[in-house]
Amino acid sequence: MLDGGGDLLLAGHGRYVGPGGESTFRTHGKTRLAYHYYDADDDGTPKLGLNELRWRAGWPVFK
Repeated sequence: MLDGGGDLLLAGHGRYVGPGGESTFRTHGKTRLAYHYYDADDDGTPKLGLNELRWRAGWPVFK
Protein backbone atom coordinates (compact mmCIF):
# COMPACT_ATOMS: atom_id res chain seq x y z
CA MET A 1 0.00 0.00 0.00
CA LEU A 2 2.91 2.35 0.61
CA ASP A 3 3.81 1.98 -3.07
CA GLY A 4 0.37 2.89 -4.43
CA GLY A 5 -1.52 -0.38 -3.90
CA GLY A 6 -4.95 -0.69 -2.31
CA ASP A 7 -7.94 1.60 -2.14
CA LEU A 8 -9.09 3.95 0.59
CA LEU A 9 -12.40 2.78 2.04
CA LEU A 10 -12.99 5.31 4.81
CA ALA A 11 -11.39 8.74 5.23
CA GLY A 12 -11.81 11.49 7.79
CA HIS A 13 -13.68 14.65 6.79
CA GLY A 14 -15.16 17.60 8.63
CA ARG A 15 -16.02 16.61 12.20
CA TYR A 16 -15.07 12.93 11.61
CA VAL A 17 -11.39 12.64 12.51
CA GLY A 18 -9.23 9.49 12.43
CA PRO A 19 -11.80 6.84 11.49
CA GLY A 20 -10.52 3.31 12.00
CA GLY A 21 -10.92 -0.08 13.60
CA GLU A 22 -13.43 -1.21 10.99
CA SER A 23 -15.50 -4.36 11.39
CA THR A 24 -18.42 -5.65 9.36
CA PHE A 25 -21.52 -7.46 10.47
CA ARG A 26 -24.76 -8.56 8.88
CA THR A 27 -28.19 -7.92 10.37
CA HIS A 28 -31.71 -7.83 8.90
CA GLY A 29 -30.31 -8.79 5.48
CA LYS A 30 -27.90 -5.82 5.32
CA THR A 31 -24.14 -5.57 5.76
CA ARG A 32 -22.96 -2.82 8.10
CA LEU A 33 -19.53 -1.27 8.68
CA ALA A 34 -18.81 -0.36 12.30
CA TYR A 35 -15.85 1.91 13.11
CA HIS A 36 -14.70 4.51 15.60
CA TYR A 37 -13.84 8.14 14.97
CA TYR A 38 -13.05 11.26 16.97
CA ASP A 39 -15.68 14.01 16.87
CA ALA A 40 -13.96 17.34 16.21
CA ASP A 41 -17.19 19.17 17.08
CA ASP A 42 -17.30 17.51 20.53
CA ASP A 43 -13.74 18.13 21.83
CA GLY A 44 -12.43 14.96 20.17
CA THR A 45 -14.84 12.61 21.96
CA PRO A 46 -14.53 9.09 20.49
CA LYS A 47 -17.74 7.85 18.88
CA LEU A 48 -19.11 4.86 16.97
CA GLY A 49 -19.96 5.15 13.30
CA LEU A 50 -22.23 2.75 11.39
CA ASN A 51 -22.67 2.74 7.63
CA GLU A 52 -24.56 0.36 5.36
CA LEU A 53 -22.33 -1.42 2.83
CA ARG A 54 -23.38 -2.68 -0.55
CA TRP A 55 -21.32 -4.78 -2.89
CA ARG A 56 -20.44 -3.97 -6.51
CA ALA A 57 -18.39 -6.44 -8.54
CA GLY A 58 -17.16 -8.00 -5.30
CA TRP A 59 -16.03 -4.69 -3.74
CA PRO A 60 -17.68 -2.81 -0.87
CA VAL A 61 -19.29 0.57 -1.53
CA PHE A 62 -21.10 2.86 0.89
CA LYS A 63 -24.79 3.46 0.39
